[in-house]
Amino acid sequence: MPLYFIRHGESQANEQNRFAGRLDAPLTPLGLRQAEQAADRVAALAASGTRIDEVHTSTLRRAQETARTITDRLPEPPDRFTIDEALTERDFGLYSGRNKSLVKKTIGFAGYTEAFHSPTGRPPGGEPWSEMYARVAAYYNEVLLPASRAGRTVLVVAHKYIVEMFALVVADARPESYRDFKIPNARPLSEEDLRRAVASPAAVGLLNDLGEIVEIRLPLLIAAAAGAGTAAQLALGVRVPALVFTVALTALLSIGSFFAMLRVNPHTLRRPLASLHTAWPLLLPRLALGLILLWAGHSLPLELAGLFLLLPPALVVPTLSLLWGGDYFFAVRHTVAASLALPVLLLAGLALPVMLPGGTAQAHTLTTLEPALLSYAAVLLAALVLPGAGAQALRRRDPIRAGALSTNWNWLGGLALIPLAGLATFALTPPTGLTAAQAVHLLLTTTVTATVLTALRGLTALFLRLRPHDTGLGRDMFITQNTPNVFLWLAMTAVLTPTTGRHPSVIGLGVALVFFLAVYVDERIFLRAHRRDQAPTAVSESSATSGKHKTPHAPARADLPLLPSGPGGVQSDSAA
Repeated sequence: MPLYFIRHGESQANEQNRFAGRLDAPLTPLGLRQAEQAADRVAALAASGTRIDEVHTSTLRRAQETARTITDRLPEPPDRFTIDEALTERDFGLYSGRNKSLVKKTIGFAGYTEAFHSPTGRPPGGEPWSEMYARVAAYYNEVLLPASRAGRTVLVVAHKYIVEMFALVVADARPESYRDFKIPNARPLSEEDLRRAVASPAAVGLLNDLGEIVEIRLPLLIAAAAGAGTAAQLALGVRVPALVFTVALTALLSIGSFFAMLRVNPHTLRRPLASLHTAWPLLLPRLALGLILLWAGHSLPLELAGLFLLLPPALVVPTLSLLWGGDYFFAVRHTVAASLALPVLLLAGLALPVMLPGGTAQAHTLTTLEPALLSYAAVLLAALVLPGAGAQALRRRDPIRAGALSTNWNWLGGLALIPLAGLATFALTPPTGLTAAQAVHLLLTTTVTATVLTALRGLTALFLRLRPHDTGLGRDMFITQNTPNVFLWLAMTAVLTPTTGRHPSVIGLGVALVFFLAVYVDERIFLRAHRRDQAPTAVSESSATSGKHKTPHAPARADLPLLPSGPGGVQSDSAA
């Protein structure tokens, strides 16, 4: 009789981009809905005459929650419900509870592949691949296969790496053929499905590798693309119309927004203005100075500087939060809230002087900025609101598919930033080349922009030192306050410069180059902090394991307060 395998629904660790392993991470609201959707699919099997006789699951809560949700919806309960530590997720040792992206960036692509996907590898202080494979193979041959041959239909609810080991065993594949099979959460898989995953073309593995490389090297690739865009324009001399630039920029931004919002539980967006309240001490001085510069009027550089200071966080901020171990949820709330609230504040700030005596000059400023403000609204609608609504609709309609896209294809949102950076600098570089005066202007702009961004980072660091926050929230505060929506500003600039009778200047180019380089520098800072935080734990884990595998007690991780796993070796048979 057939065997079916399911990876548990989305867990808190999946949602926050963390390694869980043998730490307990409960299901998220999406994970619970995925489990319910999986239950409907398994119940459909039962309705067609395939009765589930046995359910086997691990000792961890996320797998048991998924299994119980499924069995509760079956028309007939299974005869046997088994909990066995042989089905428990791999022990990730030192990396348990840590941000996946930071770990990958710290040890590199080769180190990550060796530690997690090589038959000879193991995470520091964690379970060797060979031991994990051996216990899963033994469970298949000694427990599952005899039950199947006895005419019993068995459902196994376990974890990513465990289901992947079953795939190798079922397909009778050599351990050396193992790679990341990208098993999605909560999708029921037959033995034939597992064989197809193992036999998938080599191109699938190369695509997975591309995703890992993009995740690991994203800020460097963005900075390189920005430099390449300028070089290509100087070589080719192709003028990019403002409308084409804005549409292409918006389309690329919308990809990142879609994947960022695909991870977001709607409850996360409740009371978003509270995030603005948390950041008011950092926002108020910047907003006040921005409005003063706009009120000055009649000066394009001052207007551009004022608009820059009034920018909300970039739409890529949630992506950066995931990559750098932030809270993520604060980053999403603050980005959405600021993107909607700051335009209102900007309009109010521009309209207020018009209503005062002698406000004719300010009325002229408001009229001059009107096309830029319309571009602002259009970009926000197309690059944030619409893709965000689409992502949330997919989460409601098909939780399993939404989870698979979010977990396995989220890197596409980061990948879109690479051509976006190249497009921005290509469009902003003068197609006729840089004159001596423009080169000086570019140098001045980059110097001023770098100084302003450095000052903002210094103020944020001082604020966080005086008013400490937990690690994730502190990182999100740093990212949201120091990663302004330059893309939105560039779209406004592309519209604004022609309306003022000015030729496009190199101001935008200088700001863009500094912005993309600053993203790379920020990552180096976070990586340095991650390595410093990891070093003492690494020494402790090395001493504790003494060269052989030992299940460690769950250490206190700054990254993720997951629960320690339940008692190992729990074996129980009962009617569901």
